[in-house]
Amino acid sequence: MNKSNQTTVLILGGAGFIGGYLTEALSRTGYHVRIPTRNRERAKGGLIILQNVELLQTDISKLESLDQLFIGVDVVINCVGILHETRKGDFKKFHAKFVEKVVASCNNQKVNKLIHLSALKASASAPSAYLRSKAEGEQIIADTLHESTPSHILRPSVVFGDGDSFLSMFTKLANWLPLIPLAKPTAKFQPIFVGDLTQAVMNCINGNEKKSLIELGGPRQYELIELVRYATGFGRLSPRIIPLPDWAAQLQARTLELLGLNLITRDNLASMSVDNTCDAASITSYKTIESIAPSYLSQLT
Repeated sequence: MNKSNQTTVLILGGAGFIGGYLTEALSRTGYHVRIPTRNRERAKGGLIILQNVELLQTDISKLESLDQLFIGVDVVINCVGILHETRKGDFKKFHAKFVEKVVASCNNQKVNKLIHLSALKASASAPSAYLRSKAEGEQIIADTLHESTPSHILRPSVVFGDGDSFLSMFTKLANWLPLIPLAKPTAKFQPIFVGDLTQAVMNCINGNEKKSLIELGGPRQYELIELVRYATGFGRLSPRIIPLPDWAAQLQARTLELLGLNLITRDNLASMSVDNTCDAASITSYKTIESIAPSYLSQLT
C-alpha cells in the first residue's frame, strides 16, 4: 500500500492508550488519520497537534451504522475494548455486536484492509466472559468480512508503556497503600511494549506482515507478583505484597464489584486462570519492561 497523504486510516478507539501511539506513528509516516471520539475536547490535547489527524465528535457505541465514518477510508483499525463490564452484556456489546457493525461497514464501503485488536488466549471455550467475547468478535470477522478484504487479528498480552493502566496502576497504589493483597499471584503474563505493538500494526498496514492471526508478547514471561513487586518499587511506600488464596481473591473481587471499584473482578480472575503467554522464540528483539518502564513509572510518585 502506498504510504501517502491519500491513504486514510480510521482508528476506532483511537483516543485511548494504544490508539494514541498508533496515531502518532501513522501521522509521522504520512498517513491521514481519522478518529471518532465522544469527547473531542479531552482527546484533542495530544492528538490535534499531529499532522494529518482528523478528530470527529461522535459516540460510535450509539451509532446504528458506521457507514458514514467509513466513507473514503482505506484501512480500519479496531482498538475498541473493555476490561470490565459496567452493565451485564457489555463484553458482548463492545467485543461482538460492535464488530458486526465494523465488518458490515467495511463490506459496504469496500475498505481495503481491517486490523482488529483482540486478546491473547481468546477462545470460545475460555474461562472468562471477556475472552469468550473476544473470540466471538474474531469469529464474526472470519464469517462475515468479504473474502476480498484482507484482515489481521492481533492478540497481544498485557500492554505496557507511558500511559498504561497496568504497571502504572500498581505504582500509584504504592504511593498510598502499605500493603497490597494480590489475587492470582502466580498468574503468568508476557507484557509487550506499546511501541512494539504499534510497529506490528504498522507492518500489517504496509504489507510486511502476511499472517492473518498474530499473537504478541514481549521477550520475557513473568508471574503477576513479580510485575507488581517491580512496579510498586517505584512508589513512595514500597508496600508489602500479600498473595491471596483463591477463596480470598474471590471475596476481594466481589467486594470491589459491589463498591463499584474496577480494580479487579471475578471475570478478571477467570481470565487469569490461563497463562497470558505465547511463543517468545521470534520476538527477542522486543523491548523489555526493565528498559522502558523506569522512564515513566519514576514520574508517578
